[in-house]
Amino acid sequence: MKISKWLSILLVLTLLLCLLPAAALADPANSKEDEEQAETADETEPPVAEDEELPAEEDADAPAAEEDEDKDAPLVNEADQVCYPLEGETVYNNGGTVYNNGALVYNNGGIVYANSGTVYNNGGIVYANGGVVYNNGGTVYRNSATVYTFADDVQQSRVYGAFHVATAEDYSAIAEIEGLDENDMLLEGQCCTIRVPEGLILRSVEADAGTLTENEDGSWTLEALDADATLTLEVQAEAPVFDLAEGCYAEAQTLTITGPEGAALYYTLDGSAPDEESLLYEEPIQLTEGCTVRAAALFPGAEPSEITEAAYAFVTITAPEIPDGTQGEEPPEAVAFTVENPGKTPAVIESVSLSGKSASYFSLSTEEGATLKAGKSDSKTWTLQPAADLTRGNYKAIVVFTLAGGQTVQLEVRYKVK
Repeated sequence: MKISKWLSILLVLTLLLCLLPAAALADPANSKEDEEQAETADETEPPVAEDEELPAEEDADAPAAEEDEDKDAPLVNEADQVCYPLEGETVYNNGGTVYNNGALVYNNGGIVYANSGTVYNNGGIVYANGGVVYNNGGTVYRNSATVYTFADDVQQSRVYGAFHVATAEDYSAIAEIEGLDENDMLLEGQCCTIRVPEGLILRSVEADAGTLTENEDGSWTLEALDADATLTLEVQAEAPVFDLAEGCYAEAQTLTITGPEGAALYYTLDGSAPDEESLLYEEPIQLTEGCTVRAAALFPGAEPSEITEAAYAFVTITAPEIPDGTQGEEPPEAVAFTVENPGKTPAVIESVSLSGKSASYFSLSTEEGATLKAGKSDSKTWTLQPAADLTRGNYKAIVVFTLAGGQTVQLEVRYKVK
């Protein structure tokens, strides 16, 4: 019985000794986990001394300020990049592609599509759609843009869709071409109008490119250009204008000649063709005897005008005296009017007629006109005779000679019956 009791006690002690190592191993594990949690807490919530202030929260706009500083700096666009700068920005394009919408671009060999921006082009390619391009030897495809070139002139620079229009040197100072830009370029698909100042005439226009059409007002239209064009113009001054109608006159006349502004007017009085050696018109001409006046306008750089010509004759007409008659007797024979033409050109009498209250008591040999050669006189063609069976009294009539040009010569004739 006593032995069994001691065996039971020994078994209990053995069990306790087996349990003690397991408990000892469990405590270190829990301690390590607690240390890791403590370290994590130290990182997220560091201890703060009572007299130490917490740091202020960071301003959300602070990064934006840095971005604004970067935005003010020029953009650099490299060869493999594409850039879309806006108004106010500056781009240094080193071989890349820039779609410029109002920015300032310095193009060093790249491609720039300039939509209203300014481009300094140093050898690159610029598609300028309304922008301003300072081109130092590059290629510019200009669509209404302004190009300042420093290596080649605009005509030699390649300008997409626009062609240069020049005029032959003889008429370059005369022609006025509307529809070209300040560099005499014409955009593809558009037309220009060629005209000359008032007082000049475009006789003909030729172009080595495009299509020409003459307009009703004397101008010409050039369109459908596919290359640079040179215009060859035939420009002529308009003919002078005389204010005195050609014809026959009975007294001295004043002739005024007008011509294109800027033209010199030359004239002759002997019927010869005028040139620079002829009389220079400077003031109205006093015509006192028959002559043929010829005048031409000479405008610098243009062909001389057509010659304006007018013949003037000055005649002297003398009324005859009719001897008195006696009532109941036959009237006197017809008497003739004497017409003299001392000039060097023919004198034309359009017609002769009678007027006045006593006109019916006279009769004319003819009312038709006639031509009197230069230096000749006539005393047979037009005669006047009183009527028969007139009662005693004084009779008077007016004989009207109408001259070429409309002027009239009126002569009074009297007849007395005793």
